[in-house]
Amino acid sequence: WGHADPDVDLATIFSWGTVTPEYFWDRMLSSVVEVGLDGIELTFPPGDFRNALRTFGSAEGFASEMRSRNLEVASGYLSNRSADGNILDWENPGHHTELIEVTAEYAQFLAIAGCDTIVVSLMLRKNSESDPPLFADLRLAEAACEGLHRAAAIASQFGVTLALHPEAFTVFRTARDVDLYMTLLDPTYVNLCPDTAQFTVAGSDPVAICQRHRDRVVLTHWKDAVGAAPKDVRIDDTIWDRHIRWFAPVGRGVVDWPAWMRPMRNIHYTG
Repeated sequence: WGHADPDVDLATIFSWGTVTPEYFWDRMLSSVVEVGLDGIELTFPPGDFRNALRTFGSAEGFASEMRSRNLEVASGYLSNRSADGNILDWENPGHHTELIEVTAEYAQFLAIAGCDTIVVSLMLRKNSESDPPLFADLRLAEAACEGLHRAAAIASQFGVTLALHPEAFTVFRTARDVDLYMTLLDPTYVNLCPDTAQFTVAGSDPVAICQRHRDRVVLTHWKDAVGAAPKDVRIDDTIWDRHIRWFAPVGRGVVDWPAWMRPMRNIHYTG
């Protein structure tokens, strides 16, 4: 982006003054086209749907820009940070109203952009010695699923489905977690977005999970990892900065790509 520090974060780049939102979107989308990709997943600021609305004036304006570049919106990742920076958890009933409202707004935007999937993640686990402890049990899952169902019902009115995405240090990271949530959640409204690297870093088998829940797979994240993170990794808000050490460029990690392709072919995956 032209900053003297190659490791500077995007927030600093924008406050630096040279990179405007218009320049960000133009350069990002131009780069996507240049390397031959078909589309993007909207994620966190500045690459989020609200910044797209501000930059292009409307969802229709953003959709027109995408079409002009022959690009698609593959999915929209729903950040669990509120507009004022607070963490919102599906497991907290007090957060449901805000999460449902942003899901509805996001679903409407995505529908206009020709996208039918919102990707969501669940809350961070705590360390085993935490006091009080956090038990990722049925009670916690039921609280999350209540909010997810309500949000998904509204999203479905726009033709958009929710897909749960694993994160290696959250309550949704193992085969047991996927079994639990997929059992509780109605497949008409909520499905699954497996992530090969996140499952691997969590010590789980992405191929086995995908095969077991192949009827729920609506989107996949293809990423590589060097292996499972140690069991005693400290989990706190800094884990998002630290967990990059367990990821790898595709083909340089331990994900078994030929094995991963088999369930993809079996479900005729084209995403």
